[in-house]
Amino acid sequence: MKILFILPEYYPHSGGGISTYYLHYIKALQPHCDEIKVIVGSGYTQANDIFEHEGITVEYLKPEIHEYYLNKFTQYDLLPEFKRNIASAWGMWQQASEGMDYDIIECTDFALGFIPWLIHHTKPVITRLHGSMGQISLHENTLSADLADLFIQQTELLLLPCCDQLISHSNANQLFWNNVLKSKSVVHISPVYNKLSQPLPLSNRDNNGLITARIQKWKGPIELCQAYRLLTTHKPFIKWIGNDKLYNNQQTTGSYLKSNFADVWDKYIVPQQPLSNTQIPAFQQKARFGIIPSTWDMFNFSCIEFMAAGTPVICSEGAGAVELIEHGINGFKYPANDIVALAECINAMCLLNDKAYMEMAKAAMERVKSTLSEDRIIPVNLQLYELALINFKPNSSNTYFDILYKPSELRHNISNILDKQPLKKLTPYYTKRVQQKLFGKK
Repeated sequence: MKILFILPEYYPHSGGGISTYYLHYIKALQPHCDEIKVIVGSGYTQANDIFEHEGITVEYLKPEIHEYYLNKFTQYDLLPEFKRNIASAWGMWQQASEGMDYDIIECTDFALGFIPWLIHHTKPVITRLHGSMGQISLHENTLSADLADLFIQQTELLLLPCCDQLISHSNANQLFWNNVLKSKSVVHISPVYNKLSQPLPLSNRDNNGLITARIQKWKGPIELCQAYRLLTTHKPFIKWIGNDKLYNNQQTTGSYLKSNFADVWDKYIVPQQPLSNTQIPAFQQKARFGIIPSTWDMFNFSCIEFMAAGTPVICSEGAGAVELIEHGINGFKYPANDIVALAECINAMCLLNDKAYMEMAKAAMERVKSTLSEDRIIPVNLQLYELALINFKPNSSNTYFDILYKPSELRHNISNILDKQPLKKLTPYYTKRVQQKLFGKK
């Protein structure tokens, strides 16, 4: 069996959840396949790199091919994020010679890489649901949905049901998509994770909690600060390692937290500079405990990383990885957004004695070992691939899909849309843009 993976991120950009997932999964899958190839690209990821990584050919979307397809979607000039990603999807399709040499095409929901493979549905298409762009836009801190977000959500709703199989490694995400798509059933298959460490005794650890995530609204920093204000007896320092993302058009999330939680943020919950993927495990193993405070997260691989390192973790039920946690046995969990319950979990973690702590650490490692082993997970995936090949039926051409999603030689002029807008809307906007350009005013 020959499988082509179309991914928005992968080695060496291995810090995100998607690349972490596939670095473990593809390595475990490789012995069972005749050939595996990875093509990496998105609206914001292109390069001329092509190399071998652990016996797998990895090829990045070439910038000149992406540029070529950008010019084929001028009708989406008003939706630059959508335009860049659909151009990258078609660029990878061309670069892969339309998947000619492969039996299975595997895509992700994020970055819309599945589009051309479903428009030209000549091979089975497996799409894994890692947390789509449309889903993420539901949880970003925006006052109103961007037009591009709405169009992306519509695209996911229209095309994901055309995939030969949809898979999610989160029970909560499986339920979400089953409720949204209705007619298309999503399969749940746990991820592969084999990287286990020996847990350090409590006496050899740093006396702090740790979060390894972007500083971003839906990662839960506001709720964590609110919970921290409820703590009285035990107030541990918590390091937050990750990039500071925008909170709104005026400030980053970190600056928002500094303004609104000056008694907590940068005092007890201390932001740290991002670290490379190779540096993070040592910090996770040395921390007293990990926290996953997300109000929503499709899964969250840092939860697995903490557990596999033998570091007990507190996990919000908003994160899909919470399905691995047995409360009080191999970690602690609490309802998403419940700051009282989160404070109670932090307090309970701080009260664990050496014996109870090590029992929890070992139970966490055992859960990862027994649930996420490749011996358990890979056969399930292989069976699904075989069924996709046996049951494959190409979708017939769809005229509307072709108009919406195929490259076009037609050239669309954005002024045709602007000409239809009243001057009372355009004039203030034009004035503001000129002031921004000349004087840096907002």
